[in-house]
Amino acid sequence: MNKKTIITFMLALVWVAGQAQEIGRAEATATDYIKLLNKQGYHVLALDLSKLEKDKYLLSPVIQIWSKGKMEQNLLEDFGIAYTNSAPKVTVGLMPKTDSLFTCNFQFDDVCGFTWNLPMPSVKNEDDGSEYTHYVCRPFVVQSEWKENEVIPVAAYSSSWYDPEDKICRNCDDLEFDRDFLKSATFHYSPCIYVFGITIKKM
Repeated sequence: MNKKTIITFMLALVWVAGQAQEIGRAEATATDYIKLLNKQGYHVLALDLSKLEKDKYLLSPVIQIWSKGKMEQNLLEDFGIAYTNSAPKVTVGLMPKTDSLFTCNFQFDDVCGFTWNLPMPSVKNEDDGSEYTHYVCRPFVVQSEWKENEVIPVAAYSSSWYDPEDKICRNCDDLEFDRDFLKSATFHYSPCIYVFGITIKKM
């Protein structure tokens, strides 16, 4: 390699290195907006029902309240309305209403839906006596097999809990829950957990 070739090669490297340092403008994507909405307390989770024969099943919404590993209440246990699987998807939406109240919306098709307002109890920081309200939404792993009238959990919406060791309120756990969700830190420590799901019954 002669001197001229070496110089040309070095200049090319400098040019490439210079190009690599440049930045440009990028358009925000739908994913960016979803992340922003999630941080503001807006969440939408969905179940794919497309493999179920259309209009052959009845779907009922489920809202359970758990506290430190125990189910305290099944809010819709006596709910007498069920929706047909006329659409290939059902969604569960969570949205803030006030600092201590949020709304849950079940959407079964373009028309049929169900909405419920729920409180968000605060947690006391025992170190300084302050009240802390912070809730985290985590999905459940969707199991491919299901049984009639058995709850299919979609999401858990849980409050933080006070950690006496670190003297802070926290809500740290896995990104999603599986069948062993009762072994999770959330279900062991959180004083308020809402579990949203559905039941399915063949018509």
